[in-house]
Amino acid sequence: MALIIRDDDLSYWSDPEELEELYAPLFDRGIKVSFAVIPFGVKMHHAGDLRRFYQETEAMPLGDNSEMTEWLKEKIARGQAEVMLHGYNHLYSVEVLNGKEPATRSTMDMVRSEGEVPRLWGEFSTGTAEELALKISKGKKYLETLLDCRIRIFVPPSNQIGREGILAVVRNGLHISGLIGKVYNREWSVRGLVTFGDRILFALRHRGLTYPKVANYGKHKELTGYAWTPSTDAQGLQRQFAYCVEHGYPFQIATHYWELQGELKAGFYQLVDHALEIGLKSRFLGEVL
Repeated sequence: MALIIRDDDLSYWSDPEELEELYAPLFDRGIKVSFAVIPFGVKMHHAGDLRRFYQETEAMPLGDNSEMTEWLKEKIARGQAEVMLHGYNHLYSVEVLNGKEPATRSTMDMVRSEGEVPRLWGEFSTGTAEELALKISKGKKYLETLLDCRIRIFVPPSNQIGREGILAVVRNGLHISGLIGKVYNREWSVRGLVTFGDRILFALRHRGLTYPKVANYGKHKELTGYAWTPSTDAQGLQRQFAYCVEHGYPFQIATHYWELQGELKAGFYQLVDHALEIGLKSRFLGEVL
């Protein structure tokens, strides 16, 4: 049984001091963290609040933040951190009358002024497989060179990805953190079809639970992540955790360090402590997949 901690959205804009404060108590106990890192991140404002959220469009390389880069390299060298590729720049698009536009302040304000709730599209939910594969390749090579590490996992921005995005991931030899979509839009293989059939049977037999197994589609694997955010359904998460423990399946917590404050932070520590006390072992997602 494995406990995986996934923290999303690390980039040039992240604060290593805040990360150290949150994770030092876990690192000191030998607990590992899988970080989803954006190689060329754009700045986000009011993340998590759709009423005020917007982004800038200037992408900043992670390497231009030397403190953040050195913090990650140190944790990787110590075996405390794993780096996963989290898109390319994590720039959202927002749906407007004539199509989609970057989710800048002016565009978001325009949509809101018309009384509409902005509909955001993640970076890898649109585009051709060729375009997306090139972005993955560039981002992967950049982070591997910068951080002197091997990247094995792709984390779709905003947990959104379509068939073209999945093909792009497979072409780059990566696995996926997440179990996205309810239709078969993966690579065609007998193993993949068996896995999809198992997902359907699980959904019919276990209402309210998410498929907990490592999903093997032939050329890549996936594992769902259970969100630990302010909007998390605590009761549903407890049911999912209990099922995974009972049947020996891995449990992946997906969170953002900047959201772990107050009661949410205390509950996060409590969940990790409880998992380890009952026998789960801290693992990187790359080790599990």
